Amino acid sequence: MNRFLAKGLPNRLHIAIVLNLRLAFSCQMVLRMLHSAPLIRIRAFLPMAPYLARHDVSAIEFCERLGISPNLFQNADGWLPRAQCFYMANELAALVGDPFAGAHVGRLTELGDLGVWGQSVLTARNVADACMRATANASSIHRGSDVRFLVEGKTARIVFRFAERYEFDPRQFIFGSLGVLRKVPLLAGEPSAIRVRLTASRTRGAQALEECLGSNIELGCEHDMIEFDRELLDLPLKNPGNRRSQVTEALASTVKTAKLLSERLSDGHELGLQAVARSLGMSPRTLQRRLKFCSVDFEELLDETRRSEAIRLICEGVHSMTDIAFKVGYSDSAHFTRAFKRWAGVAPSRFQMNQQ
Repeated sequence: MNRFLAKGLPNRLHIAIVLNLRLAFSCQMVLRMLHSAPLIRIRAFLPMAPYLARHDVSAIEFCERLGISPNLFQNADGWLPRAQCFYMANELAALVGDPFAGAHVGRLTELGDLGVWGQSVLTARNVADACMRATANASSIHRGSDVRFLVEGKTARIVFRFAERYEFDPRQFIFGSLGVLRKVPLLAGEPSAIRVRLTASRTRGAQALEECLGSNIELGCEHDMIEFDRELLDLPLKNPGNRRSQVTEALASTVKTAKLLSERLSDGHELGLQAVARSLGMSPRTLQRRLKFCSVDFEELLDETRRSEAIRLICEGVHSMTDIAFKVGYSDSAHFTRAFKRWAGVAPSRFQMNQQ
């Protein structure tokens, strides 16, 4: 049994009720949330997917449970409100029973997968330059985080904190962020010279953090930070090579698949696995393997893409049900109506009435 279901995923009827309650306010809430600050780039959360896969949890179902629509893969360069990100990280930890889930996700995160921010760090001249770029460009991935690079005496520090008040426990997010920031000075190839300072108090099983953050960890500190010997600053970055990691390849393929499905819903192209794999220049087996690495099933991703797009179009309030059926890839409205009832528990016409 999928561990997600074993952990208490609501049944389809319960999901439908929850969706109807949430989506009744979605048109107004989405605009309000997208224009609120602080925000966090969705791309920073994508490594959550391979972590979920290791615990036999569906990434699509996880997003659905938290009311995230469209799913994370469809808009990797978009933004989520920070409060929602904290909540998501906490739910992840609770679901899999891992008090340090955020650190494990940080460990899976490759700098090169973090868009402009990561590429800027990787092209730095030396460690000092990489640290300056990481802190100076932090707003390109975290809006509302205060990341500072300080050098004092024989010690250099990357200090991480939040610029504004927060509504949810940020601990998991801090674990993940420090797991990523530690990789900046780690580019020098001297892990023994790097230390992690955490404000979190020591808890049972805290030694598990060493797997993600190294052996030099101190808990109960005044600030969350990465600390390292000043001698590292002048060292050049060790070239990670051109070979992409399994995480990078899997996430890139999953994002491309999600975007392609979204783009092709209404243009008459085939939406099957073979057609999509061919468009991405790989075999169906390779695509399936990469999706599975991210805990994503192709048919489930296609179904979620249709569902989220249908809801978006209904919320616009200017399309007929026949047009919406065609735009999400159904040849007739009857098939669309049956699918929508499965998604939301009510017919699309009733759902539209609830939005008015």
